[in-house]
Amino acid sequence: MKKNSTLLLVDDLAQNIDILLELLCEYDLIPALDGQSALDIATSEDIDLILLDIMMPLMDGFEVCKRLKQDPRTADIPIIFLSAKNHYTDVQRGFALGGVDYVSKPFNPDELKARVTTHLQLRAYQKDLQEQVLIELEKNRLKEQLLFQQSKQAALGELLVHIAHQWKQPLASLGSINTIIRAKLEASIDIPKEQYLHYTHEAQTQIEFMSNTIETFRDFYQPTIREQEFYLSECLEDVLALLHASFEFESIKLEVHTTAQKSIHANKNEIAHILFSILTNMRDIFRLRQTLHPKITCHINGNSILLEDNAGGIENDNFEAIFEKYMSTHSSSGIGLYLSKNIAKKNHAYLRASNSMYGAQFTLGFTDA
Repeated sequence: MKKNSTLLLVDDLAQNIDILLELLCEYDLIPALDGQSALDIATSEDIDLILLDIMMPLMDGFEVCKRLKQDPRTADIPIIFLSAKNHYTDVQRGFALGGVDYVSKPFNPDELKARVTTHLQLRAYQKDLQEQVLIELEKNRLKEQLLFQQSKQAALGELLVHIAHQWKQPLASLGSINTIIRAKLEASIDIPKEQYLHYTHEAQTQIEFMSNTIETFRDFYQPTIREQEFYLSECLEDVLALLHASFEFESIKLEVHTTAQKSIHANKNEIAHILFSILTNMRDIFRLRQTLHPKITCHINGNSILLEDNAGGIENDNFEAIFEKYMSTHSSSGIGLYLSKNIAKKNHAYLRASNSMYGAQFTLGFTDA
């Protein structure tokens, strides 16, 4: 046992304190002659163990123990009652208030020292355990920060990919317009006013389209805590507007079927992120497995939506495992579906995976209020 364990000795009789000071001299000892002094010391010092007398004026030991256990700063300090009150009801009350031991006066010195040693060991184990828990909590916090940082990076990469697909045609048109005008100017060919206005109008149209694309993606990636009433079909339309160009580039066919739709109350932006994550995951699987005639079918019924692909399904039926951190069936970080599951739970929804005859299917649904 470490020599620097600190004990608080509480007794209104100085001679009793002197006995304890001599008996437990191997430890750091702090005496207190009344209950209020004991409370003040316990909240200001790093106390490992308290030896507490019961029969004291103004505030008895039971009241001191009660107040110590009510204060989060001192609630974990073990308390050994030392008292001439040895009736079983007193012993029972002491344990009920949170004491860890009860030693009757007059006590056997060797027995008291043994009990003190035991409870100091238990206190040391408790402190070590608390420290380990704090260390693990900090590790998990850092892991979560890293996870969300990776998520942001993945989202940024996804954003750039989709903007690139959306801008491919407008940039090609602007390049063609620029090439035509430049060729005519270099060849000293006059450009009629009407034709020049046509070129500038076409260029302006393409620039506005590109600007609107940026606004659309900005709105999608803008975090919001606001909940609202909306239909899943509206949410799906917003997501498909972002994915249209990239899906067209990948030759992915989309079918949407809607029946008996109900409105839901949730964070629309967050629900859109779930659909976005699932659909981009399906796109990546198509690419990985080189699926011929890739197709995604969306079924909206009531307050749930089912998204189904034809990429062959989830391997080994690991339906729950795919929602775990860092679990991925392709080269991504595997955080999209994990975050989607947690976002769904936050919005009082469920997200489930299964296999159909042709591929994987994901169901996002909201329970009726």
